[in-house]
Formats: sequence, structure tokens, C-alpha cells
Amino acid sequence: MSIVEGFERKALFNITRAVALICVTAFLLIIVGGVFYGVSVWQEQVDTKVPPQEIVEPLRAAQARPTDVAGPKGVQPPGQQAAEQSPLAGYKIPFVLQKYVSGDNAKIVKRHLDEIPVVERQAYIDELGAVVTDAEAKKVDGIEAINSYMEVKSERYKTASAKSLQKWETLKTVAEVTAGGLLLVALFSLVLVLLAIERNTRSLRQAQVESRAFPDVQREVATV
Repeated sequence: MSIVEGFERKALFNITRAVALICVTAFLLIIVGGVFYGVSVWQEQVDTKVPPQEIVEPLRAAQARPTDVAGPKGVQPPGQQAAEQSPLAGYKIPFVLQKYVSGDNAKIVKRHLDEIPVVERQAYIDELGAVVTDAEAKKVDGIEAINSYMEVKSERYKTASAKSLQKWETLKTVAEVTAGGLLLVALFSLVLVLLAIERNTRSLRQAQVESRAFPDVQREVATV
């Protein structure tokens, strides 16, 4: 057996097997880590709730400071409204909120409701009612509280939408890495299988080669 054959059968075989085992182990660890990371990302939730104190306290503090008179914006104080079907028909309006959301004000609130998921619209109204209740209890203008709530809530939903998009992009990347890792694990596993087959059949092949060579030797001896 030549030096090259010895190196191939011993050193190269062991090196290849060790590298394949290391790669399989590394990729399996990456896959497991990716799965755990994907699960953690999947479970992340962006809270869109706005507690009443988050709206009322800044307004309460602002009342103590002189402010410039601003033009009408958002919901306006209730006035005389013609009798018509309320845009908020079908929703359960808290009693404290009813005097603020009639006529044009109801249309403004309905426009904000149309921007959020259907299943969260009643919760939006209930949360708005809680804000108005807290505002009135602390002598804060209810109209300002409503407008501030709708502005903060809108920003909260925009943030949640951006986070949701980022979440799906992250999950997509994790899925691609996991799929690639599985393919590489399969590839290196195949290398290990082929190496095992080669090692287990090496002695058999050597015996077959020797058996085929033995008759030739016998014929040469007989000829001599």
C-alpha cells in the first residue's frame, strides 16, 4: 500500500468523518436555536391598549399651563344635531360617552373604528368610555380626552402594524435558515453514510481483489 493510499484510507477518512460530524452537530444546533427563536418571535404581541391615565394625566397637567387657542380639531362639543341614523349603530356605547358621540362626532369616531380590526372595535369604544370617565372624574375636558385618545390609539395601531410586518419577515428568515440547515444536515448525513459503507465494505473488496489475483499467481508458478 502506497503512502497516498495509506493517507486516503486513514487520515483523510477520519478527517472527513470528523468534519461531517461537526457540521451535522452545528447545523442541528442552529436549527434548534432557530426554532426556539421563531417560537419566541411568534409569541410576541404588541399591546395596543391605552390606559385612561396615559391620556388624562398629560391633559390635566396641561390645564395648569396657559395654552394658545387652537382651531377646531377632531371631535367637537355636542350641539344640536338633526335626527338621523347614528354611524355607531350596532355598537354598545357606554353611557358616559353617549353625549359626546352624536352627529358629526359619531362619524369621526366611526372613521377611526374603520381603521382597526373588527373584533377590536367594541373594545375600542369601551376603552374610550373609560378614558372619558376618568377625565370627567379629574375635571379634564372630555372632548380633549377623546381627541387625545384617538390620536394615541391611532399611533399605537400603526406601531403594531409595523411590528407585525417585521415579525413575519423575521419568521420568514427563520424558516429559510431552518430549511437550509435541514438540507445541509441531510447532505452531511449522506456523506457519513457513504463513509460508513466504504469502511464496512473495504475488507470485503480487498478480499475479492486478492482472490482474483491468487489464480494468476498459481498459473505463473505452474508455468515455471
